[in-house]
Amino acid sequence: MADAKEIEETALIDRNMDQVFDWAKGNEMPIRDAIWDHEMEVNGRDTMKTEAAVEWILKADDDKVKEYCEKNLKK
Repeated sequence: MADAKEIEETALIDRNMDQVFDWAKGNEMPIRDAIWDHEMEVNGRDTMKTEAAVEWILKADDDKVKEYCEKNLKK
């Protein structure tokens, strides 16, 4: 049986962008970092606003995270 650390490390948000999305070929940034960077730009580099804006990803299911990435990170 997998322990909590192993499960946490295999969460979708810890995988690289190019492991999950065909359109992110060559982007080896973890999904959580890509979302953070995007929200930092949207929030004028305000860490507190960004922290509040991305807190949902820690509890979100994979489909919600993928949907967010498709809508906001796909170029």
